[in-house]
Amino acid sequence: MKKYLDSTICWPLAIILFILCLISCYTIKCAAGYITYPNPTGYWSKQLLYYMIGVGLIFLINRFGNDRIYSGMWIFYGILIVFLVGLVIQRFAIYKLGMQIIPFAKDINGATSWYNFPGFSFQPSEFMKVVMIICMSKTVSLHNEKYLIHTFDTDLQLIGRVAAIALPPMILTYLQNDAGVTLIMAFSVVVILFASGINKKWYIVGFACLAVVLIIFTYLFIYRQDIFSSIITGHKLDRFYGWVDPEGTYQNQGYQLYNAMMAYGTAGLFGHGFDTVIISLQEAHTDFIFSVITLGFGFVGAIITLIAILALDVCILYVGLKATHQSDKYFIAGIFGCMIFQQFWNIAMILGILPITGITLPFLSYGGSSLLSYMIAIGMCFDIHRQTSIAKYNQID
Repeated sequence: MKKYLDSTICWPLAIILFILCLISCYTIKCAAGYITYPNPTGYWSKQLLYYMIGVGLIFLINRFGNDRIYSGMWIFYGILIVFLVGLVIQRFAIYKLGMQIIPFAKDINGATSWYNFPGFSFQPSEFMKVVMIICMSKTVSLHNEKYLIHTFDTDLQLIGRVAAIALPPMILTYLQNDAGVTLIMAFSVVVILFASGINKKWYIVGFACLAVVLIIFTYLFIYRQDIFSSIITGHKLDRFYGWVDPEGTYQNQGYQLYNAMMAYGTAGLFGHGFDTVIISLQEAHTDFIFSVITLGFGFVGAIITLIAILALDVCILYVGLKATHQSDKYFIAGIFGCMIFQQFWNIAMILGILPITGITLPFLSYGGSSLLSYMIAIGMCFDIHRQTSIAKYNQID
């Protein structure tokens, strides 16, 4: 019996989470010298608390099971939509009327994405990306149960249903000036639709449209910057110029990226050692946590961290491939897509390959909303593994 109970727990996933927790908390502790917010030494302990709360959520999810989550998630979807609408209203009130309308809504770094309640802050879009994936997964599963053969009409119906779920939170999140989470949501939609089995010609059309858009924006940036700056404005435009020329815009837009590049560029094989502050790093404990790792532990530390991240992705993908329910497979596909996109974009923007968009590094960057939302997803992964193990045990028995 003990061997059976042990087999229902995904121990590799648990061990990887523990390793990521250690890396995250220790790095945030060592990033205190870069943090300009009040009480910089307390962030690592808060991150540890979030991990502990996340472990509690994992136990609760495994206690009640994923079936109840799938059936009750529409309630949370509606509640989060209300929160997102409130933030959009507050953003309009701040920038058009100069007043506070929605209680606790807060504008930080040009984005109106948080509610600052007494004692904690709450970012609805972070939880919405997971809730949205759960709702899409169930919708795709029900659709494929009804239509066993994919045709143009059935594919169009499925795309329409997924769009009806995804577009409202994506639009509301973008209107808060949070392009980062909007991109993460969009990529999860692409991955889930790909996993659903729709005709791959839809992707050829989609990528062709994306290529046309990129070509148009490239042309406007090179030859018609007046039009380009009228389309991409404000904070987004500053970040774009900071990405294109970090050294030339060092005194303004390129300050963050140039310093991050200097941090890992001078770290060498083993780094400068943690608690060594040699350059200014803004948002060192959130968006630029990987810069702190490379600065402290150098190339070796970066490789160890990347291996831990890759191990997490592989473990989650393995759970999804072994899942017995279609809705679970689609859910894993969506979460896997979210994490891969977020990991790639965060590291690529630090390396200067992609623009800075405020995308954090999952399970490593400081942030309660981001961490807890992913811990809910991890809890569902544990339950999927448990159900798969029970089904396998019953077949053998």
